[in-house]
Amino acid sequence: MLGTRAVTYQRCEACCSVSLPGPDWLDEAYSSAINSLDVGLLERCVQLANVTTALITSERLRRGRFLDFAGGYGTLTRMMRDRGYDFRHMDAYCENVFARGYDGNLDDRYDLVTAVEVLEHLVDPVEELRPVADRTDLLLVTTQILPEPAPAPGTWEYFAEDTGQHITFYTVPGLQALAAGLGMQVTTAGHLVHLLHRRPLRATTQVLLRDERLAYATGAVRSELARRRGLTLADRGRALARLRDTGDGRS
Repeated sequence: MLGTRAVTYQRCEACCSVSLPGPDWLDEAYSSAINSLDVGLLERCVQLANVTTALITSERLRRGRFLDFAGGYGTLTRMMRDRGYDFRHMDAYCENVFARGYDGNLDDRYDLVTAVEVLEHLVDPVEELRPVADRTDLLLVTTQILPEPAPAPGTWEYFAEDTGQHITFYTVPGLQALAAGLGMQVTTAGHLVHLLHRRPLRATTQVLLRDERLAYATGAVRSELARRRGLTLADRGRALARLRDTGDGRS
């Protein structure tokens, strides 16, 4: 790990997920919140913005309130606001660059919360996600499902030994156990996108979650229509008003 530490991968006998217990290298791993190898961040946000748009539309939540948890630079929040959705950003460890003025918190309730590429970073997923799950009935997460048979260390890119930030790797039963620990269910095609939910999903939503390519394509079409009601100009107006009030271009 990080080219300096020998680590032990442990596999759960119940759900077959894999974790790295007692990671004592995380301070070093997170010297930069976004590691230099994450060159796919922007493309991932485009893809997930389309999928999120499709699911919000399917669940008829367009007028809802949404949160991107652990949202990094605020890229997804900005993209979703550009499409007219009232998204907020929250990340305790990374500067909000693109969605300034639209920070959220866990005091409010949300119609849907996104947590993109978060699960694999968590030491204790149930406890760390519980405050988030308590504020919504729909928690949309992404993480790569562990292949079967499980790859050997050093043979699967998602283990990310060079950065040291990925420490938990899920099977579908592992996601089901995580959802149960949060008082939720999970619907997934078993690839990248997974929706944890407390209430039944609409039939169209289930279809989209079973076929991520269909969700992406549907969201791409919906996004073009949604931009007509986007919040870009309104948000710029608010930013300009704040700038004139404070004289601080970073506010």
